[in-house]
Amino acid sequence: MPSLPRIADYAQVVAEHEVWLAEDAGKLEAALVLDIEPEDFTIWSVAVAPEAAGRRLGAALMGFADERAQALGYASVHLYTHAKLTQRIGWYERLGFSITHHEDMADRRLTHMRKTFAKAG
Repeated sequence: MPSLPRIADYAQVVAEHEVWLAEDAGKLEAALVLDIEPEDFTIWSVAVAPEAAGRRLGAALMGFADERAQALGYASVHLYTHAKLTQRIGWYERLGFSITHHEDMADRRLTHMRKTFAKAG
């Protein structure tokens, strides 16, 4: 079953979300899609090209998402992924995310996660 970002209408995604790209010598290496709403800051998608794997680009984009959310005044970042992607869920947990709930859809079960930022001072 394809992931939600793989079946998305990217003309609509680009029109409705913030999209950040990591490139090297004009070649796309990674992408970050943020869904920024007044009530929630969501990492909609983070993807790294297979040939760019192992260079920690995903971790860099996740760190950038944290910085972007905090700069915009959000106290937390939300994301969701397929519940079967246990290695990815573990990676998100190592980055400070916690599971908040599961959502059953017609064709998949999503795991929702949130990272709350420590209050400064």
